[in-house]
Amino acid sequence: MFALVMAGACDGGGGGGSDRPRAAAFDGAATLREASAAMARLKSVNVRMSTADKPPIMVQGADIKLLKSGDAEGTLTVAQSGQTVEMKIVALGESIYLDAGTGGWRKVSKTLAAAMYDPSAALDPDRGIAKLLASATGAKAEAEERIGGKDAYRVRATLAKDDLGRLVPGIGEDVAGQVWVGKADHRLLKVKGNVPSNGKGTVTIDFTEFDAPYKISAPK
Repeated sequence: MFALVMAGACDGGGGGGSDRPRAAAFDGAATLREASAAMARLKSVNVRMSTADKPPIMVQGADIKLLKSGDAEGTLTVAQSGQTVEMKIVALGESIYLDAGTGGWRKVSKTLAAAMYDPSAALDPDRGIAKLLASATGAKAEAEERIGGKDAYRVRATLAKDDLGRLVPGIGEDVAGQVWVGKADHRLLKVKGNVPSNGKGTVTIDFTEFDAPYKISAPK
């Protein structure tokens, strides 16, 4: 997918006091390596993707609970024939259940559905979020700031199209973007950028609910 992304103007911490961004005094490349290792250890995560100004990708939004096994549950907002359709999705084992609100649940194979979105990739250390962070190049420390109530490092880096495309279907080029990493646990909190890099469309992915005990079952 989910991905996760990324060029865009600096996302300031907003406000004053402790939320104000501070000058960078950390190693950007080392921060991404630590984040890759932390994300590789995750058992589950919630991924929320949003877009603005209609980037040229199929999935325009998502709110998905993901397990490392590849099972997942949530919603996707998909662009179809100039319109957006909200679709419920449950991935369980080798099957994916889809409900676009037009006739109940439809069961398809995970292989068939992967062309649109493959939830099993996100927490796979060799294909997902950890791989995306490990393969990022040109990492540059930008600032320290608070995001989502957490102290974070903000790093600018170029994200490889092949790795990003497994998380955000439709990515066709490397993307220069921004990555936020939690200072306390080195987990990835957010990725943001322009898609395509020279366009106005933006994609933002937020990561929350780390290692939550999700229970996912087939829809009835």
